[in-house]
Amino acid sequence: MKIKIAELKEICISILKNKWLNEQDAISVFNEYLDAELRGKGSHHGFHSFAAFCTKLEKSEWPAVVIKEEDNLFYIDGQKNLWQVVCNEYVPKLIEKAKKKNIAMMGIYNMHSYLMPGTYARMVAENNLIAMIFNYWSWPRIVPTGAIDPKLGTNPLAIWIPGKEYPIVLDMATSEISMMKIRVAKKLGKQIPEWVAIDKDGNMTRDPSEALDGGVLPFGGYKWYWLALAIEILTKTMFSVDIHDKTKVNRGFFFVLINPEAFIPIDKFKDGVDELIKDIKQSRKADGVEEIFIPWEQSEKIKKNNLQKDYLDLEEQTINDISLSSKTVTWK
Repeated sequence: MKIKIAELKEICISILKNKWLNEQDAISVFNEYLDAELRGKGSHHGFHSFAAFCTKLEKSEWPAVVIKEEDNLFYIDGQKNLWQVVCNEYVPKLIEKAKKKNIAMMGIYNMHSYLMPGTYARMVAENNLIAMIFNYWSWPRIVPTGAIDPKLGTNPLAIWIPGKEYPIVLDMATSEISMMKIRVAKKLGKQIPEWVAIDKDGNMTRDPSEALDGGVLPFGGYKWYWLALAIEILTKTMFSVDIHDKTKVNRGFFFVLINPEAFIPIDKFKDGVDELIKDIKQSRKADGVEEIFIPWEQSEKIKKNNLQKDYLDLEEQTINDISLSSKTVTWK
């Protein structure tokens, strides 16, 4: 079902403002959902989840609190505020710290939700800095290699490295499949791919309900299980809270910003990034391969093509859910 982007924006911004968000933060939330749709990532970060997000959206009683600040550091209690609310305020300040001190870090705990860590990593890279963002997700979902029970969060990470023609972009979870894709599959009555999830007894399953009761596999086998474990230590151990403490949100975020100019002029650095990428893309191609892509390049092309249209093609159920988002929408 087609819906004009301008019409969808008006509906979503109105809903978010009625919930309690101000204009800037409402637009930031909408833009993240829209960016995911335009990039072809709507199945796990797009408007499929907007209604459920709005249903669970509660206003924080307090603004985020800076627990500790130094010349190159923020440590923040998010006070259950949204990812966009906290990051819109503090990521620009962290960028200034990194420019002055060449490296800056920020840890945040007790923050409500997020969509794509790459959104704010992009903001950092546009200021000629390298960004690394790690996130601990509240519930155990990833099953360690060789185990049956889920013990780790899906623990997304984002890394942005500035370049002139070819910035390097990683924005991904450490699981074979995102939990949002599983929830959307359940909502739409579809199966999930093979070999990405198990049921509660450790059997491979394509049933999203069974996967939600069981767990998801780490992407790439045991090496990504190790990466998920490392991210969990960096985020949950330092910046999360006791999962049994119902007064706080059990999510941890860790930002690291690096200024390449501490070591090399920024233009020379960007030229080096572009030279490396061009060398990769000019490599001999395997049979049947027309182009060698770098991270994010395909989604950029998809977005560029989609921006030529003034509409999105969404499931009719998704549009109806958004229109009725003041009513309860419950996902496990």
